[in-house]
Amino acid sequence: MTPENASRLKESGLHNLLISIYSTDPSKHDAVRRVDGAFEKAVYALGCGLDSGLLVTMATHAAHDRMHELSGLYDLAREIGVHEFSIWEPMDGSLTDRDRSQILEMYHHINCSPGGPRVFANTYFEGEMLGSLAGRRWAHICVDGSVKASPYTSESFGNVLDTPLADIWGEIRADKKFSGKNLSNHG
Repeated sequence: MTPENASRLKESGLHNLLISIYSTDPSKHDAVRRVDGAFEKAVYALGCGLDSGLLVTMATHAAHDRMHELSGLYDLAREIGVHEFSIWEPMDGSLTDRDRSQILEMYHHINCSPGGPRVFANTYFEGEMLGSLAGRRWAHICVDGSVKASPYTSESFGNVLDTPLADIWGEIRADKKFSGKNLSNHG
């Protein structure tokens, strides 16, 4: 990400830039991403998005063994100045009912308080309200440039390094798997 690329994304009509950070410890984040320096690049990309005028979301994937990190990640999101902190539940069923309760408590507490980024929790929105939004409202761009309908699906629809994102999005939208509300098998 560069300031120029963030501006181009804004000018092209992108509404929301979502970048994941998995730990406030850079070495732990880098290990998840399997890229040295990924933490610093992610924080820099968030800043580029903010400077370009995009709505910016810092996301994380909740895990049972990392639930204790959620409040620190929220504090980092507030420090960076993002608009939203997004908590994604893994699709492997590893979160306990207590973990989900903690996420929803955090969601309600923060969103009822003034200031700071709002919290989005797919435990509530996708699970209880809307069904999966994969390929319907968003796509996932991987670190290698490949584009999927969701971080939970294996199928790539192209690569932004050699195909315009608008063309790839058209391919995803044309796939009938992503036309209904309940897409539980697709992320």
